[in-house]
Amino acid sequence: MSRRSPLATTLSQHRLRDDKVAERIVTSTGLSPPAFVYEFGAGDGILTAAVVERAGRVVAIERDRRLWQKLRERFEGEPRVRAVLGDFRDIQLPRRGAYEVVANLPFAHTSEAMRLLLGARTRPRSTHLVLSRDAAMRWGGFGEETLVSVLAKPWFQFQVTLALRRRDFVPPPRTDCVLLTARQRTEPLIAASEARGWEEFVRRGLSRGRGSVRRNLSGMLGYEQFKRAARAHGIERDARPGVVSFEQWLGLWRAANRKGRR
Repeated sequence: MSRRSPLATTLSQHRLRDDKVAERIVTSTGLSPPAFVYEFGAGDGILTAAVVERAGRVVAIERDRRLWQKLRERFEGEPRVRAVLGDFRDIQLPRRGAYEVVANLPFAHTSEAMRLLLGARTRPRSTHLVLSRDAAMRWGGFGEETLVSVLAKPWFQFQVTLALRRRDFVPPPRTDCVLLTARQRTEPLIAASEARGWEEFVRRGLSRGRGSVRRNLSGMLGYEQFKRAARAHGIERDARPGVVSFEQWLGLWRAANRKGRR
């Protein structure tokens, strides 16, 4: 049984207007053969067609049976496309090998898609999602870092690769949209064995109300240790979490590790 009603699934859904918009999106991803792409929410295949021409193989996932049937018919006889009936949240992503993700999902599913990809056992080499501009700013940490951006950045680099117009969609959304790209770093900035400690550290630093970073991290970094680390990385003594950059968070984390308490 579906976890959500068809009505809930279609909320905030904005289809691409035409093939030209799909081509602009895929061109902005930088994908090229022999890329192996998972497309979430493929619909009737307008974005799928552009992806397969530039990338190679596509697993096109669509949960609406009517749209899935159209997807199958559109790519019947095309061996590079596999149309899958299902919810992207239930799909088994590859456990080994490189793959990419492209999606134009309902905005209501943004957080679910991002958390799935960032927490995957084998993370995608690159992810390209059509998002509202506000969501892209939050996930990418543009303007100021957020909890989700700082947690992800040891493994991913974020970039807005395309600004989209409201008339690029049917129906036009009420907000500006962009293509957010997250590329996996060649070398992670934090070892896999330290991932849990990093998450605890960042949540402590960013999730304790409006207190200063120094106070939030008390118990993980003593006053003198924090003062030395803050001076080394250009952090104000009573800096609030929102004004501390990812690089500065990383510097504080490394100082905490040197302290020997991690």
